[in-house]
Amino acid sequence: MTKRQTVLLFLLLLLLPTTLPAAPPRVKATLKQAAPVPTDPEADQQGVVPVKTAPAKPAGPVVPVVHSHNAILVDAVTGKVLWARNPDAPRPIASTTKMMTAILLLERGHLDDVVTAPNGVQYLPDSSLHLRPGERLTLRDLLYALLLRSANDTAVTGAVYLNGSVPAFAKQMNLKAKEIGATHSHFVTPNGLPAPGHYSTAADLAKIACYALNTLPQFNEIVRTPIYRVHRSMDTRDVWVKNTAATFLKKFPGADGVKTGYIHAAGHCFVGSATRGGWRMVAVALNSGTCREDVESLLSYGFTDFAPTTIVPKDDLVGSVDIPSAALPVKVKVSNALILVSSRSHPLPIYKVRVTPLPLLPQAPITVGTRLGTVTVLVDGKPQATGDALAAEDVAVRPAVAFVQTTKTIGRAALKLIGALAALAVVVLGGWIGYARATAKSARRRRDRFPAGVRGVDHTRPRPR
Repeated sequence: MTKRQTVLLFLLLLLLPTTLPAAPPRVKATLKQAAPVPTDPEADQQGVVPVKTAPAKPAGPVVPVVHSHNAILVDAVTGKVLWARNPDAPRPIASTTKMMTAILLLERGHLDDVVTAPNGVQYLPDSSLHLRPGERLTLRDLLYALLLRSANDTAVTGAVYLNGSVPAFAKQMNLKAKEIGATHSHFVTPNGLPAPGHYSTAADLAKIACYALNTLPQFNEIVRTPIYRVHRSMDTRDVWVKNTAATFLKKFPGADGVKTGYIHAAGHCFVGSATRGGWRMVAVALNSGTCREDVESLLSYGFTDFAPTTIVPKDDLVGSVDIPSAALPVKVKVSNALILVSSRSHPLPIYKVRVTPLPLLPQAPITVGTRLGTVTVLVDGKPQATGDALAAEDVAVRPAVAFVQTTKTIGRAALKLIGALAALAVVVLGGWIGYARATAKSARRRRDRFPAGVRGVDHTRPRPR
């Protein structure tokens, strides 16, 4: 190596440490311009070059935060269970009992009836309207105090008004529970105060709430009212009743009911409902110090991760039912919209619409609106929504059947006439026979009054001279 080459190599080595560090900033700047995605701060600090990747997919449905050990979320119309935890475990339910009490009072009482508080009502503990024996108020005002303030004395007053006593009323509560399908419940009191054998479940309370919300407009009106003024005959200073679920109604979007409850044995309980976009859900949380928050979390989860889909609109034709006496198969329509609730994160499940005729079908002629069976939406063989199958048209009697029916009608009429004539003939003949016998008997008696010698004389001949 020449002296000149050695000098050049030495100069190159001197310049190398100053040029190498300059490269990373230029590369980093170039990469930032080429990659519009945000970089990871921790990666930048470690000197790692960020890499452009596809956006991450959502992790899946949000799980509700529920502290209650007995809770459930259902669609208010179909009753489909969307989330549940120990829903069928029986336990005390406190004042959520009063939903059933209100159902009976609304269905069997009259809102304008004047109700009188019975003896002993003033001794009931906890929440009350402070009724005194003999105090009067309308059933309407009693129901507002029952469902808003959760007044225990109004529950007993309503029970006595309707059935004369608490035990008789409790018997009706149990019968109504079976009718609704709340088969894991047993009621002893109308207010939910502690009593042996008084219990229900989260699932049953959801069924009871859905029944009341779907069938009783006045129940809906009461449970979404924040505050109400009652009219009473005695304690006129205590007239304002506030809804114990007022916070839920005020703060949760779409909230519209229904009932709170608390006793030491049951803990804090809450049945809540909310409606958004015409879709209503009901949530129940029992024995939870955060029962309102539990219900709100369940409802938020439901509205976020599920959606209703109308499978069959109301009055849509769904098939036909064959009636032997009808001239044609009877086309049937559904009585209400059939809605399928499914997860937003999954495609709509495969479903089937089935029409089930009644076991005993009516005879033709059939008129529009006649109930002929049920319409069911099935997913994997399980019912998801049901409605009544109603006749969509008038259908006349089949001609041959009409002739037979007419013949039978005429035959029956003829038989009735023949029977009536035969009965009349028997009566006339019997009367004639009876008359003949009576006449003969009377003649014998007249003959027996004459002496034997006289009876043999012919009085028609002339006497000898």
